[in-house]
Amino acid sequence: MRVKDIAREDDGEKQEIVLTITADADEVDAAADRFFAQIAQRDIPGFRKGKAPREILEQQVGGHANAMGGVAEQLINDEAFAAIDASDVIFIDEPQFNVDEAAELGQPFTFTVSGPVVPTMELTDYSPIEIEMPPAEATDAEVEQFIEELRDHYHTFETIEDADHKAEMGDFVMADITITQDGKVISGLNNTGRLIGLGEGTMPLSFDERVVGSKVGDDLEFDFEAKAEDGTSPYGDGNLHARVKVREIRKQILPELDAEFAAKIGCADVDDVYTQVRRNINEEKAKELPHLKADRVIDKLVERLDGDVPLYYVDFVRQDVGREFMQNLERQGTNLQQWMLQNSIDGDKMKEDVLVEAARRAAIDCALDAVYRHDELKITDADVDAMFDESEEGRAARQEWERAHRMADVRKMARQQKTTDHLVDTAVVTIVDAE
Repeated sequence: MRVKDIAREDDGEKQEIVLTITADADEVDAAADRFFAQIAQRDIPGFRKGKAPREILEQQVGGHANAMGGVAEQLINDEAFAAIDASDVIFIDEPQFNVDEAAELGQPFTFTVSGPVVPTMELTDYSPIEIEMPPAEATDAEVEQFIEELRDHYHTFETIEDADHKAEMGDFVMADITITQDGKVISGLNNTGRLIGLGEGTMPLSFDERVVGSKVGDDLEFDFEAKAEDGTSPYGDGNLHARVKVREIRKQILPELDAEFAAKIGCADVDDVYTQVRRNINEEKAKELPHLKADRVIDKLVERLDGDVPLYYVDFVRQDVGREFMQNLERQGTNLQQWMLQNSIDGDKMKEDVLVEAARRAAIDCALDAVYRHDELKITDADVDAMFDESEEGRAARQEWERAHRMADVRKMARQQKTTDHLVDTAVVTIVDAE
């Protein structure tokens, strides 16, 4: 069975592929043999199983026309999906089979199969992508920043004993807090003791600003906005109401960078601290910078996509994103309702996030495909082999994909990997020594 023709159709909203597939006469006859062999196993009066002539077998299924319809179905079920897979066509919904002429013994048999596919799109620019990257080696500023983070990790607190001291940004306030919204207490925030770092992000900035200027023993009551930097709030619109009892005000004490601190973190001396930190940063960069480079290249690539990805494909990817998310929750031993409660996420926000991620993934698919076609890249058998590891599990996985006639999906992944590598290798990189 072979694909004679591949045609792409676009009605302005959805792109479809129509395949014309032909089975030769020998394949038709072989399918007929298999079909009638199954019918022959029925209990047919006057005949032993497997011995009834074909004319009798045709009568068992309603005559010659019905029998040849069964042969066509047998042929399609046995061979068509392998032919579709070999043609590298991936339908994103159940394909529709259309048979215009009945199958006949000793004659070729032709039919069509159609369905929606990933849309073909173009980029506005195919020149090498330009990105900025941090230095491959640790800078002095990065080393100093890392050491400061180490010191912060080993910080201690010292209570401010001055009764007249007024809380200021940078202080840490031990307080009992109760937070309500529309008169209802927020779960977990009813007369709860918390250490609040003013300006440290422990609470929203609008909360911290109302605590600044307070002293030990003060009882505060005020409204504030619980919004993140991007303007979103897990509590929806409207203000929250806070009651705060200031119990204690502390300041954070960072350890000195001396021999004692060096020994505490497993270093010989202060010089060894710098040596070890620089080595750790370099090792981390060696692992992470290739991924960062690929991510930045892909982000820039998506910006070049000419037009918006058709909604039908975004919706298809959205279903994949949703399934992947639910599977991740299952692996974590939780469910959607528990996760939403634990993370204070409402349903509309979750749906919006899934849609945004789906649109991004769909755009990446279309953009990578555009580059693969424009730059005339080619994958080899070795590229496909590389998608599976050489272990017994890898060989078994490949056999499963082959049996399911899904090697076109594997070849698509190989194309995307080759295209990504090509984009990364040809990218114009500017090194920016920034934090």
